[in-house]
Amino acid sequence: MGVDPSDLLNQGLYEEPESDLIISTLTEREEREEAREWSAKRDEIAQTMWTDYMARNIRMGKGNKEGTFKQFRWTKPMEHLFLEILAEEAQKGNKPSNTFKAVSINRVVEAISEKFQVQCDAKHVENHLRTVKKQWQIICTIRGESGFGWDDNMKMITCDRATYDAAVMAHKKYEPFLNKSIDHYDEMALVVGKDMATGSFARTFADIDLDDDNIDSVPIDCENEATEEVRTNVSSSGTSKRKRKKAQESVNDEQIKFVGEQLGKIANALEQFTADKTPHLRHHIFTKK
Repeated sequence: MGVDPSDLLNQGLYEEPESDLIISTLTEREEREEAREWSAKRDEIAQTMWTDYMARNIRMGKGNKEGTFKQFRWTKPMEHLFLEILAEEAQKGNKPSNTFKAVSINRVVEAISEKFQVQCDAKHVENHLRTVKKQWQIICTIRGESGFGWDDNMKMITCDRATYDAAVMAHKKYEPFLNKSIDHYDEMALVVGKDMATGSFARTFADIDLDDDNIDSVPIDCENEATEEVRTNVSSSGTSKRKRKKAQESVNDEQIKFVGEQLGKIANALEQFTADKTPHLRHHIFTKK
């Protein structure tokens, strides 16, 4: 004879215990809370690493002697501010003979240092200005070749797939400027172009200056973020070059060591966090059983 599930005497056999429902609800809530704790812990570690990295860079910058390399990394926000300020200075007429006045360079130095809390000096700005000139020269060279179009609304050099493939194979440095919007094109035109018109950005291709002094001596990095090395008072002898190479290798070794230390800290922090949570989770698992 079967058991009637609707029988009041047997009803309790088919109902899930209320305590199990409570434990399940609490567990879901605690899982969400634990996820938030993990996220907060990750953000805290990332912030600590960044603070340590910046402090270390400042100490290393102060410790560098004359005749060695200093590293300065230009990020996208830094480059935007750099071009924004110099474009304004060009419109004010502070770019006589295609060269910015010292007051304009110093304005960039102060703005970058204050906003991004880094040690920026005039050499960094001047060196990056030469890099931007080199980038501008590449852009103008591409636009002057056959097979390429120009979208003025998008500020983009256009071409078909076959032209793109052939151009990139022959000139790898063309790739960052093809079929994609060129960031801050109008500002670049004012800063490193020849047109000095006030009140509007330079857009005339015929007025582009391709013959800036010392352009060929400046290396260019067309990645999203450019690292530039500034030399101060370094002789041209072979001995000085070897010293600079050793100094650069030492800086790289220090940075690799620093990254390793920070990764170790992350591993230790995560291990400790997991260890703290394990007894708590084990308790709920056994309770639910």
